[in-house]
Amino acid sequence: MVDRFSALMAALVCLVWLAAALSSVRYIGLEHAQGLLSTTKIRIYFGLLPLFVLAMLVTVTTDGLGVLWIALEATTLATTPLVALYKKDGAIEAAWKYLLLCSLGISVSLLGLFLLAYAGVGAGLPLDRALSLGDLRARAASLDPHVVRWAFVFLFVGIGTKVGFVPMHPWLPDAHSRTPSPISAMLSGVLLNVALYALLRLRVIVDLSLGQSDWTSAFFVGFGLVSVLFAAFVLLHQQNYKRMLAYHSVEHMGLIAFGLGMGPAGAAGAVMHMIGHTLAKSALFLSAGEILLREHTTKIANIRGLWRTAPRTSLVFLLGFLGLIGMPTSTIFSSELTFILAAASRNPAAAVALIVALAIVAVGVLHHVFAMLFGGDPPEAGEAPPPEPITITHAVVAVELILLFAGGVFFLSTPGFNWAASVARDFTVWP
Repeated sequence: MVDRFSALMAALVCLVWLAAALSSVRYIGLEHAQGLLSTTKIRIYFGLLPLFVLAMLVTVTTDGLGVLWIALEATTLATTPLVALYKKDGAIEAAWKYLLLCSLGISVSLLGLFLLAYAGVGAGLPLDRALSLGDLRARAASLDPHVVRWAFVFLFVGIGTKVGFVPMHPWLPDAHSRTPSPISAMLSGVLLNVALYALLRLRVIVDLSLGQSDWTSAFFVGFGLVSVLFAAFVLLHQQNYKRMLAYHSVEHMGLIAFGLGMGPAGAAGAVMHMIGHTLAKSALFLSAGEILLREHTTKIANIRGLWRTAPRTSLVFLLGFLGLIGMPTSTIFSSELTFILAAASRNPAAAVALIVALAIVAVGVLHHVFAMLFGGDPPEAGEAPPPEPITITHAVVAVELILLFAGGVFFLSTPGFNWAASVARDFTVWP
């Protein structure tokens, strides 16, 4: 089943895959030269990377919910060895937490799929079509609403674990911060969107069955706002820049969920935000990889004066964060503006809470970033590092940043908003 929404998600997966693959040549090559990765680990890395991408592409193109479920679990199985690749600094613990929590979540979602299949058979679908997205959507009005409600609860909790909603998020900051940076870019940039894609496809069936979207919207608004507020305060005290980026993912998935509960305009904003978050977060994790290769630390306190020693990396890192927090004309600026305007007309108190959370995030994150880029010398300044070369990673990140800021201009126009709204109609029941 391929429509505009599926095509968009597949395009985002392929874009970040290309960016990560190009960056991996430099990143993995340097780590191998430094003795951090053996030849065997490199083979594991480049063997699992295409399997990970294949699982995501199957997830966003299949019509069968059984296949979707298997593919979504396959993304976890393909990336768990990558989370544990270094086998040090808590990587094994992070991999186990990632595997157990995500597998537990996907198991809970299986109960929801069984309930949907039961409702489908009860509505007259043959058993072999009871897990077809298209058939369930066509027969949604005949599904038992009580069964469908319970199915959605299990699906939201189960797949929401993979999305990273609070409080099902504990695996996310550990897993995203322990993997090689190109894989972190894919985990944060597209995997979370792929999991959300699966949840949205199932939400449509529930909304059509109930004849309204208010019931499911309450889940998205509630969990979304909690995720944004939780991440905002956690980000103030982060000491590790890769974990800071990971918690930013919790915040942004919460923002998307919040928008999905704010009617047609909010759903259009969610489409914009998926694109913006993919571009910004993948660019930032790739930039973080350049910082790690140069500084050999992920601790914010140990990095000072980066602008003087690595101006190119510093520039793309700063621009990535400015785009991520919604600086005009970032795509995320367009989506957050849409969220706020939609919320102001539907739930003014939630709009105020969202603005406060976004302000906290901006202040907290920029404080850390400015300290890294423009602060004094590191606590133990040693020999001056060599001049920074222009790398393939800089070129890849530059392209992503151009798309990020050009996209904001496009989505602020009427054709841009209408296009986002047309994509949103593929996963909503609003007119």
